[in-house]
Amino acid sequence: MINLTIGTNTERTSVIVEPNAVVGQVLAANNVNTTSAAIHLNGTLIPGCDLDQTFEELGVEDDTAAMLIAVVKADSAIA
Repeated sequence: MINLTIGTNTERTSVIVEPNAVVGQVLAANNVNTTSAAIHLNGTLIPGCDLDQTFEELGVEDDTAAMLIAVVKADSAIA
């Protein structure tokens, strides 16, 4: 089991997932929108094509903790 902190710029929660859980499915199950977000696993950017990989495939071992964050960068320009 992996103790996973999952979240966005504004919200974070902790969940327990199996090492063979698919990253994209875990994000979807926790209502994290990935449409225009940069996804980071333990501080490393995950390309969109890797969202169908498991945590184990991405190097997260069983009985560890990890952080999965979807960061949305919004323009702050004044119109």
